[in-house]
Amino acid sequence: MQRLSAWFYLKNNKKRAAILILSFGLYFVLLYGVQFFLHPSVYMYEVIAVKGAERMQIGYLNGLEKLNDAMDLEMDMSLWEPEKEATYEEKVAEINKGTNALEQKLEAEGTADHVFICNNYQIRVNSFAGGTVFNAPMLAKEELDILVDYLQLNVIEGRLPQNPGEFLMDANMAKNRGFRVGEKLFDEESTLVGIVEYDTYIAAGIDYENSEYPNRCLYLLDAGTIPDMKEYFAKLGVEADINSQSTVQIISDKVNMVKDVEETNNQIQAPLKVMTYSIAFILGLTVFFVYRLHVQDRYSEWCLYRSLGYSQKEVYSLAFREFGICLGISVVLAGVITVILCVSVGAIMCSKGMLFEYLLPHVLLQIVGIGTLLVGVLQIPVVIAMQKVKTIDAMEEE
Repeated sequence: MQRLSAWFYLKNNKKRAAILILSFGLYFVLLYGVQFFLHPSVYMYEVIAVKGAERMQIGYLNGLEKLNDAMDLEMDMSLWEPEKEATYEEKVAEINKGTNALEQKLEAEGTADHVFICNNYQIRVNSFAGGTVFNAPMLAKEELDILVDYLQLNVIEGRLPQNPGEFLMDANMAKNRGFRVGEKLFDEESTLVGIVEYDTYIAAGIDYENSEYPNRCLYLLDAGTIPDMKEYFAKLGVEADINSQSTVQIISDKVNMVKDVEETNNQIQAPLKVMTYSIAFILGLTVFFVYRLHVQDRYSEWCLYRSLGYSQKEVYSLAFREFGICLGISVVLAGVITVILCVSVGAIMCSKGMLFEYLLPHVLLQIVGIGTLLVGVLQIPVVIAMQKVKTIDAMEEE
């Protein structure tokens, strides 16, 4: 007996087959598309907190008194006692005296290639859903020149900063915030004078003369000599960690911020997973009912095949092969549509200076898992129908 052809039904029922294929395809496209759309929210933070630390690690000096004791900075901490009635300016001057001493000690220690302790500007970079902050150092002119040379920043528009209040910024950050060369940034005294080429986010400026803010942001320039900021400061007798209560709060480094990025990712992924699985459930139900109607429409045809002498196993094999063809075509179609969608959305992200990845392996694994579950669930109506399939003679006898 000739083997039943899976293509016969599909060729003669193109509309029904198309509905099945489009249902499966839309299911996979939306699962990947939603997560791709929200991916920059986490990735941009990872770029700033971890990837950017490959050449420049950042910390904030919280525990001035502990630093003063551990590093012998000779700050007069009595200025903070109420009876001293010290002015804000006096306290800022004392902090800067101590942090300058710390900078010299860390430079002399020699592990880092360069050490800067300075004021900073927090510049927010935005994604479609949320955003993150980059701490831009406010340096002296000669320090900025060292930074530019060390990070190999190439000016692609404008010039390097020369005067207080002048900033440089990478092209992606400038696009993200809509900044242009010559425009004011944060106030009337800050101006973007140069755009540079860089593989992560970067911004820096020349500090104002007699700045009213204390120098408490730490920048360590190194090419792998400080693999772990926490261990680096522990050897100096100073506590460093990612929490804000630490003597030195780690803002960007190669090791410790990985955990913080993972925690942030989990916080974002939690509602994202709920949304993804909700979409998967709703679309899955839709696909299930579409396929169930398809199975019901095939019932009489399957009974005919049984009457012609085909076994239940052969009829089920036919149904499974038809399903496999539709699923295979839908996967290819979904892949093509997803690529077009991601390239289109990616072009928008690039125009807005967002950093992202096209390929998301963890999402593909989710889709494979959910898709496998869906394939199993969709066999339920087929199996139930097969139990009811009878020959025409058997149906007439009933």
